[in-house]
Amino acid sequence: AGDQNLFTSLYPTLSQQLPREPMEWRRSYGRAPKMIHLESNFVQFKEELLPKEGNKALLTFPFLHIYWTECCDTEVYKATVKDDITKWQNVLKANSSVDWLIVVVESDAKKKNKTNILPRTSIVDKIRNDFCNKQSDRCVVLSDPLKDSSRSQESWNAFLTKLRTLLLMSFTKNLGKFEDDMRTLREKRTEPGWSFCEYFMVQEELAFVFEMLQQFEDALVQYDELDALFSQYVVNFGAGGKCP
Repeated sequence: AGDQNLFTSLYPTLSQQLPREPMEWRRSYGRAPKMIHLESNFVQFKEELLPKEGNKALLTFPFLHIYWTECCDTEVYKATVKDDITKWQNVLKANSSVDWLIVVVESDAKKKNKTNILPRTSIVDKIRNDFCNKQSDRCVVLSDPLKDSSRSQESWNAFLTKLRTLLLMSFTKNLGKFEDDMRTLREKRTEPGWSFCEYFMVQEELAFVFEMLQQFEDALVQYDELDALFSQYVVNFGAGGKCP
């Protein structure tokens, strides 16, 4: 969300650098941590893309929402940017989407063309005061991202670390909820109207997720469980039971 032209100018560098450094992925249930490389698909913010109640899909909605701005003018912030961020956050709150980040891009070239600019961190402080409450880490600064300088690279590295952390946190949370919903669905397999085919699609999507993360053993576990569940239904059917 936010300044689409700004994001477009930064996207090539962002998409190239994001997967470079691995992240340690820690999960619950005593599973051993693993190192993974994160690749993300960025889409323009639209309310209809947000997950609806009862949505069992995991790969069809965005996990982390990012607002981009390079505003360094106090009047512009008061007149447009503040209202725009407010509307964006209200839509997120209405859809129970709590994972977000605001990126303020600072450029020396842009500052030189502005007369009514605030001191270096004032816009960031205003955004944090207006929107972040106790989550001040949800507003980050990206300094001169298109310049070839050590300062620019340090800024990129700090931003990418924050982005990878938030992406992984959000993904892990959504994955955990998906697995919980899947287990609940599996526990209903003895109830009338339960469909193995519908359940297969849900657990297969989980397998796809692990495959995308190159966690192939975890992906195979999903198919082994489906095979065992299906085999049990075949046995039950042969013994005179019902097979959904």
